[in-house]
Amino acid sequence: MTRAEQELAEATRALTAGDFAGAAERFERAADLLPGSRAADIAAAWESVLRLRLILREPAAAARALARALAATPGATRLLRPAAEVADALGVALDRERAWRTVAASGDPADRVGAFIKLSELARAESMPGPAVTYLESALAATPASDQPLRADLQLDLATARTTAGDLDGADAALTACAALMTPEQVTLPGRLEHQRSLLAFARGDAEAALRHAEAARAAAVGQRDVITYLASATFITGLHDLAGRQVLAYDTLLRAQASLGDLVGADGKALIAPALQAFEERLGPQEFKRVWDAWVAMRRASRSV
Repeated sequence: MTRAEQELAEATRALTAGDFAGAAERFERAADLLPGSRAADIAAAWESVLRLRLILREPAAAARALARALAATPGATRLLRPAAEVADALGVALDRERAWRTVAASGDPADRVGAFIKLSELARAESMPGPAVTYLESALAATPASDQPLRADLQLDLATARTTAGDLDGADAALTACAALMTPEQVTLPGRLEHQRSLLAFARGDAEAALRHAEAARAAAVGQRDVITYLASATFITGLHDLAGRQVLAYDTLLRAQASLGDLVGADGKALIAPALQAFEERLGPQEFKRVWDAWVAMRRASRSV
């Protein structure tokens, strides 16, 4: 067994034992010891180093390893995605976009799909819905027709981006495609789909349909214990009631959310809705909030007596 093979074996043992730092060091030593004719093995060793440094939350060490890896294996396709992940960890927006563009242009087929998705996320973070739409359409084009779950998720993301971009008909088409593609295993997707339908209805100016879809999203989220969709839909329902002057129902929605989130995830769940409750009370002011509170108490008493 060569020294390089010994280092690889020790790296594997360290990895199995959970010693990620030790494994990273041994993979790096193995990469240095492997002969130049084994470029694929060298790239594989460096890829392991990069992923382990990222797991260890050591972006600076990952960046140093990346520089050495690219010098040792110029043009290695398998290093494109880890290189983009290192750029993500370092957090420089321009470098991140450049790195993921490279993956989208030259990476393996599966990595190209992931790159387009990542680029769409970066575009949305920069409030650029137009490019986000383009990247998501590219991700769909690169995704095999057989991968229905991913295509369903991408259609939902596309609907979100198109809604933000003002392409409401395109958003509606994406939601229809999402509903046709989703599988029974995607248990949280129906709630997420209804939530996006509520947002689209509101963008079209149909507050009644928006409320109907938002309530359906909330019900689906409770059934699947989907905290994120529940919080989003409950907050949106509160806003719809508030805009329509139904402050008592808005307050009731917040209190229901506090109770439901408490049931779903305990005290941490209740804490999620606390800022919204506080902001609601402060915005109304003491006198108006007292009126809403009294009306809410009366509404609750009346419902119990029925």
